[in-house]
Amino acid sequence: MMNSGFSVKEELKDDIDALQEPDAFAYFVDPSELSVLVPGWPEEMRLLLCMDAAGLCEFVVFHNDEEHAVFDRVADILDRPVGSFAVSPEVEGHPCRRLLFSEENALLKAIQDSKTLEETAADYLINYNFAREEGLDFDELMRQRPELDQFQRVSTNKIFPIGNRKRRKLRSGPPEGYMPSAEVQPGECFYVRLEMWLAGGRMRIASNPEQPLPMVPTLVRDIAFRDDFASVYIPRDTLAAEWRPKDDMVIDIPAELFPAGFSDSCARREVKVAVMPRGIFVEFGAPIEVPPAPEPELLDPAALAPQPPAPRKSLWKSLHVPLIAVAGLGVTGLFSTIIAQTTGNDVAPDPAPKSAIFKTVAQMEP
Repeated sequence: MMNSGFSVKEELKDDIDALQEPDAFAYFVDPSELSVLVPGWPEEMRLLLCMDAAGLCEFVVFHNDEEHAVFDRVADILDRPVGSFAVSPEVEGHPCRRLLFSEENALLKAIQDSKTLEETAADYLINYNFAREEGLDFDELMRQRPELDQFQRVSTNKIFPIGNRKRRKLRSGPPEGYMPSAEVQPGECFYVRLEMWLAGGRMRIASNPEQPLPMVPTLVRDIAFRDDFASVYIPRDTLAAEWRPKDDMVIDIPAELFPAGFSDSCARREVKVAVMPRGIFVEFGAPIEVPPAPEPELLDPAALAPQPPAPRKSLWKSLHVPLIAVAGLGVTGLFSTIIAQTTGNDVAPDPAPKSAIFKTVAQMEP
């Protein structure tokens, strides 16, 4: 498998941390996700979930300006001093609990399923602003008016159990997923950089979506994900045994096999592909920003306006010069004929003098 970036020392440290992991923690919801999970959520408000192994799970709303005091409130809710409960995401100076992808999804779904969170946050904001405008102690005001409850309580069993996770045993040697170099099976390994994008309901792995495919895609359904969904395993026999990078690669995986929402946010991203004797490992990289298509140029309205027709020349002006020339040629021919007839009369007089006139007229006819 591709190098995940964890050392053996770090893995062993994780095992120790797992044994000493607190049985209560507070999960701070990302503010950018609240507006999606809870329509109408006030942007000034925050949300955290307090959970423990006894089955407590409380949704706690608070104002952005209360971040400095929120840990004291969590300590009161969990009945544990600050520092004895874990937080997620990581906050400097506090123990951190790493959530699995499935656990975090379960928390977000519990938030989304709540029907009154938006109303609770809106009421809290109204009272908080009132206390600030009147110069009142907001915490004291909340204690005096218990009907303004800022909590919603559900059972942790509806989300996931706390404190019952299977503990990993300490072991010597490399951690799970690693093997000593002496046990590595001989065989060629190849590493290529490709891209992945959604194409017709399938996640396609190939060189570039902007180029024609070099071959028919190979459809694969027998896949496996790493627990953090950062990479996917594909059986080695998907490619030919003698496959080399020069042979190209086009693999399609049905989008429904990926985690919910993964294909929706995967318009196009980089992937690192390791082709090894025991499998093909695809590590998901960063999304690729695709520049928007250029807008079509707008034509100048003046160019679209109808142009005035070109002035037409007078037919007489176009023809008068050739007609005059033709007429001149006719007159010249007439005089030439007359002169020729006159010269001929001097030598031998024609007994029919009118015939010359008829000949001249005949020559003038077309």
